[in-house]
Amino acid sequence: MENHPVMLYAYNVWAHKRIFTHLKTFSPEIFHRELNSTFSSIAATMTHIYTTEYLWLQALVGKEMSEAMTEAQKRKGKLEEMQADEMEKEFQALDAQFQSFFEACEDLEATFLLNNPYAGARETSYSEVIFHIVNHSTYHRGNISAMLHELGEASVMTDYVYYWYSDALTEKNE
Repeated sequence: MENHPVMLYAYNVWAHKRIFTHLKTFSPEIFHRELNSTFSSIAATMTHIYTTEYLWLQALVGKEMSEAMTEAQKRKGKLEEMQADEMEKEFQALDAQFQSFFEACEDLEATFLLNNPYAGARETSYSEVIFHIVNHSTYHRGNISAMLHELGEASVMTDYVYYWYSDALTEKNE
């Protein structure tokens, strides 16, 4: 049986790649254009996705969440200034760190104490955090789709069911 948290994260990587591939077909100005939306630009939205994934990875590897939040915030300014191709490289490096985590983690159903400075402490599993990461990123990729439509541009399909039928999944299972 497939390891669902790992498979969901693979979907997340695939969806990010599809978004970046699509975004790189537009002029660089589109990536940074100011919009009246959830975030001020597509770049700001992708920065939020990255910093949130980075924060959660730090929590997964044992850092206190408050420290992880501080580290993630330090990356924000630099990321927001990047073009799509540069930011994509940052996502790829982060994905490699997640892969290292998956390889090192013996049991994704194991629990740990998560001490969120805003929501309090709770016991949670590694897999539950992975589900949250993917859900959060999916939500904000939807924001990007809406932003592209607001700009008069088409988006790209990143639904999970589309991933099921994609070459990425087919190749992975061969």
